[in-house]
Amino acid sequence: MKKIVGLALGIACLAAAVGAQATTVAELKVTGTIKPASCNLSMTGEGIVSYGNILSSSLSQGSPTPLRELTTPVKINCGTGYTPFGLTFNDLQSTSRVPGILSALGQGHSEIHNFGLGTVAGKKTGGYAITLRDLQSPSATLSLITRGSDVGAWLNSDGKVARLPSQYSWRSGTTLVPASLSQMNGTIAVRAVINKAQDLTLTRDVLLEGRASLTLVYL
Repeated sequence: MKKIVGLALGIACLAAAVGAQATTVAELKVTGTIKPASCNLSMTGEGIVSYGNILSSSLSQGSPTPLRELTTPVKINCGTGYTPFGLTFNDLQSTSRVPGILSALGQGHSEIHNFGLGTVAGKKTGGYAITLRDLQSPSATLSLITRGSDVGAWLNSDGKVARLPSQYSWRSGTTLVPASLSQMNGTIAVRAVINKAQDLTLTRDVLLEGRASLTLVYL
């Protein structure tokens, strides 16, 4: 009888030992979330660039009429975060573009730089060109770079802005890569060209209604 009891106790102890071994491994988890920098894009005066009143008598009958350059500041602020970012420009009046009208500026613009000025009474008002310049970070002067889409190599830019899908960014050194910045300040320059007077309805007010959306992209 003692041997049987002793055997029973031995089995119980063995079972307890096996159970103890099953809880000797625990899992450590290291978690967290790396949040990208949150950047804000803004333009002075809600981005409105106004030519005011234009006398119809000042327009050329048989050729487009270039207007003076107007500018507005643009700013991108990422707070304390540093990240590479850029801009795209989308023409919201694309159906109103007048092909070839920017040649009146004589500055080498092509059709990809042409943004529409809207239509009045079914007549296309004209077009405008955008230039990005005077780019600065808090610590350096920046140089504009561009590429034709969201992939591909970056190239130096002369400032002329092409429509989407072209992207624009800025470098702080000699290497053609977007700089990681917390802030960027620059100037958007606009030059409008009015269509031939003979192609407009000048018996009523003709409003210039160019609209383009600027989109901040993280690179």
